[in-house]
Amino acid sequence: MTPKYFMWDFHTLVECGSGCRTFVAQRFMEMGCKRVGMITDKGLVEAGIVELVKGIFDVQGGTRLVGIYDEIQPDAAMGNINHCAAWCREKAIDGMLTVGGGSVMDAAKGVKAMLGMGVTDIREIMPGNIGPYLRPLGKPLGIPHISIPTTAGTGSEVSPIAVIYNEEQKVKGDMLHPYIVPDYALLDPDLTVGLPASITADTGFDALSHAIEGYTSPGANPMIDALALQAMRLIKRYLPRAVENGKDLEARTNMLIASNISIMSFAMSGFIYPIHNVAHAVGGQFRISHGNANAVLVPVLMENLPQYYLPKIHDMAHAFGLSTAGKNNEEILQETINDIKSLQKACGVAPKFTLHLGETEMEQLKWAIKLDPAGIAFPLPDDCIKKCLDCSFDCK
Repeated sequence: MTPKYFMWDFHTLVECGSGCRTFVAQRFMEMGCKRVGMITDKGLVEAGIVELVKGIFDVQGGTRLVGIYDEIQPDAAMGNINHCAAWCREKAIDGMLTVGGGSVMDAAKGVKAMLGMGVTDIREIMPGNIGPYLRPLGKPLGIPHISIPTTAGTGSEVSPIAVIYNEEQKVKGDMLHPYIVPDYALLDPDLTVGLPASITADTGFDALSHAIEGYTSPGANPMIDALALQAMRLIKRYLPRAVENGKDLEARTNMLIASNISIMSFAMSGFIYPIHNVAHAVGGQFRISHGNANAVLVPVLMENLPQYYLPKIHDMAHAFGLSTAGKNNEEILQETINDIKSLQKACGVAPKFTLHLGETEMEQLKWAIKLDPAGIAFPLPDDCIKKCLDCSFDCK
């Protein structure tokens, strides 16, 4: 069958390997930057990760690191982003360095959009918690940008999507812009070896959710299929190893690669994300981490929305190393779901959230899912939402 028309749009140059962080000052110098600001969080300062990167500028010189903004909070909150953008203006930065996980990277992309579009409040460019700056609306932002991820999950270091939390409305919104991505992404496994096992597992399942959502989307194409299926293979093989032994550099490197390629499949697939639809609502309402929300919900959505996953289940099962011989699609889907549940167990991921919700809270969450921006392109049926919530929470 002839593939339908599609476009592939990624701007980031990816460098991968142990020690590749040491190129960071040189890359900024090559882009003509003289005043670089680092955006990160306090946890990474306390862990010594920030000092490892800061020291590179001290040694190499040429490009100055003029300040470190370490106040990024979980979920990339709008007020936090506004404050960081003001800090960047005060420091007169001409280059942006991001060191951190998904929240840090998404917050920095929000800051970059604000600086490039000349606004002081991110709400101005995200009316209704959506910033749909697709081509040709999205223009170059003019801010050299390098990202060094410290988790293997979101893939935000190359993604043209930023998930940004409206803390007043308790809603996770989406900014879509081809130029919020960094110019360089340095995937250095050395900076992930100290990541706790639970966060390693949750972020790894976030990457898995990206691969599954990209691959099963009606907007998928052959490039998405290739990247998503390879990401699934890598995650199945290396996530348990990374969880068991955080110093396993082979596993850490391959998980960074899986995270990176899975987000490419996700971002190019047409914004049809049933797993993320529920995960965003759960995270927004109860401040459950995005990784943990996806870690719980991947098999839940597959089990309670089977018609969505059945058409492409054969190759997905093969990516998980399962045999499909002599089995129908329904049987293959169930075996794949069971295998994902086994992966959860091997990585220490609980099958349910630890919250106990009453009827009122469940009703509020149902509406949060129905109104979440991630569900606009593919609204979930009410019966599916109810089944998913019943499977994911213990009710009072």
